[in-house]
Amino acid sequence: MKNCFSFFCFVSVCLVSTLNAEEPKTPVPAELKALVEAFVNALKSQDDAAMAACWHSPEVLAKRREAEALAESGTSPTEINVAKEREKELKKREKDMTRNKQRIDIIRGLIAKHFGDPAGLKLVKLEVDPEEDATEAEPAFDEVELHLTAADGTGLRLDVDDAIRIDGVWKFKGRVENKLGIEFADP
Repeated sequence: MKNCFSFFCFVSVCLVSTLNAEEPKTPVPAELKALVEAFVNALKSQDDAAMAACWHSPEVLAKRREAEALAESGTSPTEINVAKEREKELKKREKDMTRNKQRIDIIRGLIAKHFGDPAGLKLVKLEVDPEEDATEAEPAFDEVELHLTAADGTGLRLDVDDAIRIDGVWKFKGRVENKLGIEFADP
């Protein structure tokens, strides 16, 4: 009876530990961490050129989409206009870059107004969600969450749509989310 009770206690402790354990975090590649640090430094220094350099250029992404469309055209029952697909991707990514600049300017302004000098930002933690359709050749993350501390100590969260490695180089793809989250410390 004593052995049954001990076994029951052991199983209960394991079950409670499993239920209370955090969901396993996706490991972040060192190159992506370096990219995020460059992004935060550009945000802090208000260096728009350095900020834009954190994204794959619209031309690189358009060329990638062109190659994808060409590969799809061989298996698609309908005809795919490869040049049109490339042009659509180019325009979309150019619009993203313009929108990113606008959003970053707004975020910098909000931080300066409510949380102190943006130069005082510190990266605390980085979380990523794996892209389901990513390949080994081109790994990608669906979302990149930056957890920051402002100059006044407030916890902030900023999200970027995607990060992808193309030709061995990690950069962002997509947009900076149009929100700046405030994170409260656990009591």
